[in-house]
Amino acid sequence: MMIKPFTQTSHRVHWIDICRGIGIILVLYGHLFVSDKNTYLIFAFHMPLFFFISGLVFRPTTKSLWEITKKYFKQLLIPYYIFAILTYAFTLISQTAGDISISGIGYQLFGIIYGSGSDGMLGYNVVLWFLPCLFITKLTFAAITKRLSQTKLLICILTVSAITGYLLSLYFPWLKLPFNFEIALTGLTFFGTGYLLRINKHLFKIFANQKPLLAITALLFTILIATVNYHMSGAKVDLRANQLDNFFLFYLGAFGGIISWITISQIIAKNTVLEYIGRHSMIIFAWHNVIATDLENIVNSLLTQDLLNPIKYLLPTIYAFMLTCIILFSRMVIVKLKGVYNLTNYLKL
Repeated sequence: MMIKPFTQTSHRVHWIDICRGIGIILVLYGHLFVSDKNTYLIFAFHMPLFFFISGLVFRPTTKSLWEITKKYFKQLLIPYYIFAILTYAFTLISQTAGDISISGIGYQLFGIIYGSGSDGMLGYNVVLWFLPCLFITKLTFAAITKRLSQTKLLICILTVSAITGYLLSLYFPWLKLPFNFEIALTGLTFFGTGYLLRINKHLFKIFANQKPLLAITALLFTILIATVNYHMSGAKVDLRANQLDNFFLFYLGAFGGIISWITISQIIAKNTVLEYIGRHSMIIFAWHNVIATDLENIVNSLLTQDLLNPIKYLLPTIYAFMLTCIILFSRMVIVKLKGVYNLTNYLKL
């Protein structure tokens, strides 16, 4: 697979935004389908894909570790805390009075500070676990690359990180560290691989003219590996829960999925809709889980089961489309209102 030079428009890379767009759509599908047998394939690679993309755009810096920490805090933790508080407030408003308790509120507020999506913390919007985990992952990798730059040494560190993360998931499944550090060890492997692929992209020129074949082969390989892993373990891979099942099958399936969708994104090259979704993937990621429940309740109250049953396999697609439109339209309205407010203040001067 050849990673093309980053041809940028307004500092954006078209195929990377497309890949983010595809990734967030897969996240929606993964959360809208209830049964493991319908989602195990998506879960095999969708979160590793986001770690990989983040590593792909990572740039080492000469700034101090304190300056890097402040930068990533603004990029990831401030949005995380804002989304966590807003979506929890939205959830409380949606609940009846009998479902609200002081102890429950206290536990969820603790979960927001702790930054973990385990043991019921962030239970109202558990997908937010990814943001503090990515913060730890980026910060750890930035600290490593300040000391080391040789590809071979980085590969060794990433291998050790992968093995350590897997052993923790296997022998210490009860271990839930702040900001999901135990999961970040696994995320670091995909993040670092994305970075290494970018700086060593010349190694993949052999696949420059084989993208369709590579995409199809990698996708079929992922389906095979993920299916074997699912049937061997009896459960889907779930990175949030640190459930990885077989070590080799997990990484083979995850990297197979990553390669297939990275290649497909490069084949597409430009797509306005997917790029737009990709550029706003964080806000879709943060809100979809909360809104989905209310959306399903509204649809179920308006339509009878006799009407829903014939289209039950289409419902995830319908819900995914509706969620994306609702969230992006709401964002656009807020941006427009902010613009009107700023203009009003300007005219008053």
